[in-house]
Amino acid sequence: MSESRFAERWDGLSGAPRQAHLTILQSYMTNGAPPPASQFSAEVLAELARRDLVHVRNGEIALAYPFSTSPTDFLVRLGDVTVYAVCAVDALGTPAMVRKPAEIVCNCPTCGARVCLNVSSDGLTVENASTSDPRVWAGVVAVESCAADSQCKSMLLFCSPEHLDTWKRSQPQSARGFDLSLAQGVQLGAAVFRPFLHAQTSTAAS
Repeated sequence: MSESRFAERWDGLSGAPRQAHLTILQSYMTNGAPPPASQFSAEVLAELARRDLVHVRNGEIALAYPFSTSPTDFLVRLGDVTVYAVCAVDALGTPAMVRKPAEIVCNCPTCGARVCLNVSSDGLTVENASTSDPRVWAGVVAVESCAADSQCKSMLLFCSPEHLDTWKRSQPQSARGFDLSLAQGVQLGAAVFRPFLHAQTSTAAS
């Protein structure tokens, strides 16, 4: 989430790769699924994978942050379209990226309870939540080449502080991170994902 991380993703991203990235995100937003990988050249998809923006697995687009093709514990409803997010922060950042209100449903990792909330189109305002004090855990994990396979696995939403504490005690290897309120989690998601549809193509987004 550092400035250098943004630079790795966005510096110099233009032309065919940038257009392909926008096309893929728009397909998730309007259809709840990506377009066929065959619609894009192997070189373009390789460039997007190198920047950790889009990943192809088994010949199909498996994810394009914040979206996942396969079901996850992080569901986002954008009007009539339902799509899955890669992690809790991805889900919370989606409204700011698409500039539309969204309903978000996450499953607590400790008890499996659904936590439902609505975020307004400004991407920063939580309009309601189904539990009184849900917590967002933003783990500090080395990103490596694919955040979905590393850092994203530690980006979770819990129904209560108590259930976050229970999870932390059971996951000592995942104890490094930030315990965020729902409002802070939404702000973090907005900071990460606003640039995905509105990034500058010649300089790093900030």
